[in-house]
Amino acid sequence: MKRVWMGRKGVSPVIATILMVAITVVLAAVLYVMVSGYMQGGGMIPISGALTCNLQQTSPNNGNATFELALSNPANPALSDVSVKFLDQNGTMVAWNNGTTNGSTGNFWLNWTHIVSDQTHIKGGDRLIVTAKVATQILSYDILVTVSPYSGVVEGHVPP
Repeated sequence: MKRVWMGRKGVSPVIATILMVAITVVLAAVLYVMVSGYMQGGGMIPISGALTCNLQQTSPNNGNATFELALSNPANPALSDVSVKFLDQNGTMVAWNNGTTNGSTGNFWLNWTHIVSDQTHIKGGDRLIVTAKVATQILSYDILVTVSPYSGVVEGHVPP
């Protein structure tokens, strides 16, 4: 037995139009939320570069180490945006440098030696020198460089 549906009507044109507009608005809102994260860039730009221990100018048994910094992103950050932390084997910070301000929780100082005449920016090849006030072994110590407002860290290591 066949049923005939010819006599029944569907949704009225007004209701159909309202439903189509509502569905379009909801889809547009979902698409906006999905795409808005891509337009903001997804956060801060990561730092990239290398911090290499200069073995000819390093004497870890006497508490001296020289590191050469080469940043590719950012290329020439302002010295005031650069922060350095010197960590012992346990990960405890024993010295820090934020721009031109030194800090020490022990017997260490961190100083920049600028290869280029610009004393306000970090340039390729600039050196970061760790100096102990008293002869102290710094074998396997780590040094971390961060640049504001970039994310991430460039890390160096005093060889054992």
